[in-house]
Amino acid sequence: MESTAKESTAKLDWNRAGQLLAWGGLIALGARRGGVLGWLAVGYGVERLSSLTFGVSIGQSLLAAAAASREPRHHFGEGTRDAVDEASWESFPASDPPGRGVG
Repeated sequence: MESTAKESTAKLDWNRAGQLLAWGGLIALGARRGGVLGWLAVGYGVERLSSLTFGVSIGQSLLAAAAASREPRHHFGEGTRDAVDEASWESFPASDPPGRGVG
């Protein structure tokens, strides 16, 4: 039983090493070729290599960051505020009365 676990781990290690070599080779070939097709190959190779190495796709990370930047930064009233509430929220520090002793 123990030998099959070692064999499967060894297969995974060789599979991972082969993929690293393949995607690294695609990056190198794309950079050597140049032009639009070469740079597309470099981009795809970097995408696959980052996904394999770090477990995170660069493309998915960029899409998530772009989606997060489109969302409002503050949530007030759970979507139930109107224009007056919005104006009040945006002008909050300016609407405070002066402190005591200011005169």
